[in-house]
Amino acid sequence: MPCYKKSKSRKRSSKLSCISKEVNSCSDEEKENTYYDYVDLTPIYANHDVFDLKDGTSFTFTGYIIPNCERFSINFILNNPSKDVALHINPRLPQNYIVRNTKVNGVWGREEVASALPFTLHRGAKFSIQILLTESCYMISVNGHHFAEYAHRLPYKSVRIIEVKGDVDNIDMERIEAESYPERLSESQIKDIRLELKLPQTNEEDKENIDDIDGHIPQEWRIIRLATQKAESVSEENAGLSMPYYGRLQPKSLMVGRCIKIEGRIKLLPHSFYINLQQGQNIWPHPLIAFHFNPRFSKQSGAIGSAIVCRNAWYNGSWGREERSILDTDLRPGKTFCLSIVCSPEGFEVYVDRKFLTRFNYQLEPEIVDTIYIQGDIKLWDVFLENNKLFNGKSRLYENSSFLECDES
Repeated sequence: MPCYKKSKSRKRSSKLSCISKEVNSCSDEEKENTYYDYVDLTPIYANHDVFDLKDGTSFTFTGYIIPNCERFSINFILNNPSKDVALHINPRLPQNYIVRNTKVNGVWGREEVASALPFTLHRGAKFSIQILLTESCYMISVNGHHFAEYAHRLPYKSVRIIEVKGDVDNIDMERIEAESYPERLSESQIKDIRLELKLPQTNEEDKENIDDIDGHIPQEWRIIRLATQKAESVSEENAGLSMPYYGRLQPKSLMVGRCIKIEGRIKLLPHSFYINLQQGQNIWPHPLIAFHFNPRFSKQSGAIGSAIVCRNAWYNGSWGREERSILDTDLRPGKTFCLSIVCSPEGFEVYVDRKFLTRFNYQLEPEIVDTIYIQGDIKLWDVFLENNKLFNGKSRLYENSSFLECDES
């Protein structure tokens, strides 16, 4: 795989000059431009020899965020008279978000700041930001996790200059022609999913005890304190799983008669979360997705606990026909849950706290699934694979009476 690496670090000059009087006298447009540019006087890193960009070209920037960092930026620039900026990535540490934007003829466009990934850049720490060029967009990862996509507003093949500015040091840039994205770091390595396939038969009377059957979340992890109360200390071993979550299944272990159990807690102000049962752990090239389950919480979804629940699959190079319903999910802000995705003979069935929620007919066989990807507004406690257990040889723990029962695997 072709690769080159360039590094350039400079002593920073005093950037925070007396500009407040100037800013107050500016128009709104001038204020916005000043806000982008005033800390960015001298590049910490510059490369003026960027040529032959194509689909799959990847740049990874690593460095150190200085202890009093306010912001820094990575800029992909055209070598034209106005020095248009095709891509401006601007982490702002006090606000805990990352701006993406484009500048044409000296005017900044509409900012993009949204991302499902939590802000993971910290003062006094190292960082890694990867930018992958594709025909449709830039794909951006932070510290080994996919962060956002940014659609092209200027032709990416016209980029000739790359600069890094702001409150960072020891910048290295590595360019490769990538085969996959994102680049995995120690903190973003995929985790092996636990298999619980030989559990003993459960007595019929135990079927009523959902906590014993479904819940492994410790009681102290479930408690949410009010903002006015002292925060509860959670030991490291009880902190749950890091998000976004990548879990690896053994080959062909997901089959009819088995179910994936996902235990966690909904965040207090949820927007959405999604679960992908997919083949492969990469974001690019796009993986096959046998089942995409995506509850979206909003005013349009109605009462608390209701959500617009979207189901889909990715195959033959695109998404299939989306199925969308407004459902009472019982996934309430701050509430713990046990979500089970069961492989029935006809499709995936979803249960929340052992109550049937929805189903999705197979577009791809479940045996292709080797990765579970979870992202969004939940805290995750555990993910594991088990059989859909029988009770006294009669009925299954998860059973939608509208469809035929499957044989035990």
